[in-house]
Amino acid sequence: MSAIEDRGIVWNHFILAQALARALHAVTDAARSEIVDFAYADTHAGPGRIPAPLPNFARVMAARRDFSAAAFFQAATPLPDGGQPGSWVLAGRIAAGFGETRLELTVDANDIDANAIRQARASREGIRTRLWSEDWFLFLRTRLDLFPRPNFVFIDPPPDDARGPAYGIDAAILLDALGVPYMLTYPTLAPQRPIDQIGRCGLELHLDGDGCGAVLGGGAEAAMLDLLGDLRCLAALLDGSFLARLPREQDYSI
Repeated sequence: MSAIEDRGIVWNHFILAQALARALHAVTDAARSEIVDFAYADTHAGPGRIPAPLPNFARVMAARRDFSAAAFFQAATPLPDGGQPGSWVLAGRIAAGFGETRLELTVDANDIDANAIRQARASREGIRTRLWSEDWFLFLRTRLDLFPRPNFVFIDPPPDDARGPAYGIDAAILLDALGVPYMLTYPTLAPQRPIDQIGRCGLELHLDGDGCGAVLGGGAEAAMLDLLGDLRCLAALLDGSFLARLPREQDYSI
């Protein structure tokens, strides 16, 4: 991975952690039973672990007192072998930290790389996990057809996806229509049109003309107020800058 990709993972995982924590709180606060079921789906899950701590990761962890959001720091502690938890392992740790609430978490982890899914079997950390190896959009369509629907979806399209942003736009619009909280990642070099079509704010990390961004929707955008102040601090620790990209040229008012 390049240095930009490494810092992009820290950026995306920080946003994911806080958005997922907010979604978990919404479900558990509304629950009337002792046991709460929560389903998390990850379209580009990888093996669940990053072999070595990413550059700037230790720097970010050391500055945790400067942040108001705590979910990332509570869940991103290194693995026993010195590696770093991947997105779906991070999600499992966040769910496990919900105190006295009896939370039954199910993770659907998908990656088109069958080798990554084989490695994922060793990364479960006690999480009830279903492993998939499909094209990410086909996986998402299939998973949405199963009951119950996911309570949160992390859409992280591979950078070499020849379809460009089109399927990410379709996925975001579909999940917004269904009211399923989601996070969608994209490269900052993507054109403005996808942001306009989704109609959501992009949270972008800019790094020397490159970088990455994330869109929250389907209810997950409620975490935006938790994140805005922290993302400026996080961007500085990653040697970049934070920009919120707003949709334009569309009137979404009713």
